[in-house]
Amino acid sequence: MKLFSIICGVLLLAAGVRAAIPFTYGHAAYTYAPLQCASDPCEVVPSCNRAHWAADIGNYNNAAATNGKINIVYAYGGDIEFWANAKDPQGCWAPASNDLNVCNVSVFFDPNNAKAAEVYQAAPGVDTVVALLDGRLDGWDQIQTYNGYDGCKFGDFYPNLVNLTDFALQRLATDTAKLYCKSPVVSGMQVDLEPYKDPYKPAVQKFIKYVGAALLDADGSNGCRTSKFPQGRTVSYFTFAHNHKPSFMDDLGPNGYFVFSGYDLADQIWPADPTFKYNTIPTYKTRLRQEITYIRPLIGYTGKFTMAFPMAASCHEYEQYVPMKGQGCGPACTPYTNTVRMIDYVNAIFEVLLDPATTNSTDSVFCLDEANGGQFLGLSWWTWTYTMTYPPMKWFDNVFLPPTPSSEVLSALAANLPKLTTVTCNNNKPSSCAQVVKPTGCSCTHSWDCSSNNCAGIPATCQ
Repeated sequence: MKLFSIICGVLLLAAGVRAAIPFTYGHAAYTYAPLQCASDPCEVVPSCNRAHWAADIGNYNNAAATNGKINIVYAYGGDIEFWANAKDPQGCWAPASNDLNVCNVSVFFDPNNAKAAEVYQAAPGVDTVVALLDGRLDGWDQIQTYNGYDGCKFGDFYPNLVNLTDFALQRLATDTAKLYCKSPVVSGMQVDLEPYKDPYKPAVQKFIKYVGAALLDADGSNGCRTSKFPQGRTVSYFTFAHNHKPSFMDDLGPNGYFVFSGYDLADQIWPADPTFKYNTIPTYKTRLRQEITYIRPLIGYTGKFTMAFPMAASCHEYEQYVPMKGQGCGPACTPYTNTVRMIDYVNAIFEVLLDPATTNSTDSVFCLDEANGGQFLGLSWWTWTYTMTYPPMKWFDNVFLPPTPSSEVLSALAANLPKLTTVTCNNNKPSSCAQVVKPTGCSCTHSWDCSSNNCAGIPATCQ
C-alpha cells in the first residue's frame, strides 16, 4: 500500500558501462506516478504507474551527447509502514513488538511500480534503474504541524525506526533487499527516510548499514546477486552533506554512495522556513556554495556520491506555490509567485559547479571520471512527476509548480552536463597539506583528514 506522495527533496543520478564495480556513472532523473489513482484520495488501490515519463527521457537522450544523457532513472518503488494490531494499538510504540501480528512492519514495492521500472529500463539511452524507497519517520508530527490534518484518518502508521529493536531493523533490511532484488532491472535502491536528525539519526544509520549489507548479499541468500548484478545491488542515501560524519560512509558499505541534496537548502545550518518561501537566485547560489564545502571532508578520496538538483519545482526552488484551501496548509498558507523560472536555477547550478574556484577549492570533486573509477558518479535531477505537493501524504494539496522540466531546462542540461567530464577535472589528487583533505605525510587528527583515510603514528600523520 502506498500512502505517500513525493517527499520534498529528491532527484537524477549517474550511469555508464557496467565494469567490475557495482556503480553506474552518468546522470539520473527522479520519476513518479500519479499521486492519486482513484476519485477518492483515501481509497487504497494499486499504483497506476505506467512509466509515463519514459518517452520524455528517451526523446531527451536521443538528442543528447553520450556524456550528457540521462542514463539512470530513479523510479518510485514504495515506502515503509508500521501498522499496529487493532487489539493492541500501542503495539508499534517503543519498544515495538517483534511479533508482526502485533506490529506489522512492512516494506512495499507495488507490482505496477516494478513493471514501470522495466519500461524505464527499456527507454532509449537508459542504462539502469534505481528504485526509490521513502518514508517520513516524523509523519505524525508533520500532520500536527499542518493543522492536525489526517485527511484519510489512517492514524500514525509512519515508520519511526527508533521504535524497532535491533532484530526488527535487521529483519526489515532483509525483507527490503529480498523484495526489491526480485526485479531483474533494479540495480540498487535509494533510501529517502527523513528527517536525518535526532532522535532518528542512530536508527536510520543502523538501518542503512543493514540494508546495504543485505543488498550486497555476500552469501547470495537474498537473491541480489545475479549474472547481471554479480556484486549485488547498490544502496544510496538521500541527505544533506552538512548533516553527516565520515562514519556514515563506512556504514553505506562497498556498494554504497551518498545522494547529496542541492536543493531545499533551507534547513539545519540555515533557519528553517516553514512558509515555503522560495530561495532567490543569490541566496540559492550562496547556500549551494556553502553546502558543497562539506562534501570533500565527508567522502575523503574514496567515497562515492551524486548530487541532486532541481530541474522542476522543489519546496524552496520553484516558480509558484499554491497552498490548499482550509485545513492542511499549516504555517504555509501564503501563496508565492517567484520572479524567476526554473531555468534560472539550473543556470545558477552550472555557474557554481563549473566555476574554476569550485574545482580548485574541492580538489575537482565534481570531475566525472569513470575510466579511473572517480568518486563523482554524476548529477541527479528532480523531477518528472504529475503533482509536486508537501507534506508528502497524498491528501495534502499544497502545490509547487512546475512539476516537470521545460524544454529550455532540458536544453541547458544537454549543453552543460558534458562539461563535467572536462571543465571540472583539473586536479583529482591532494597535493598540499593546506588542502581540506591531505596527502600522505601531512599532520592529521582524524582518518578522514587524509586522502588515504589512514591517520596514524606519533605525531599523527596521513599514512
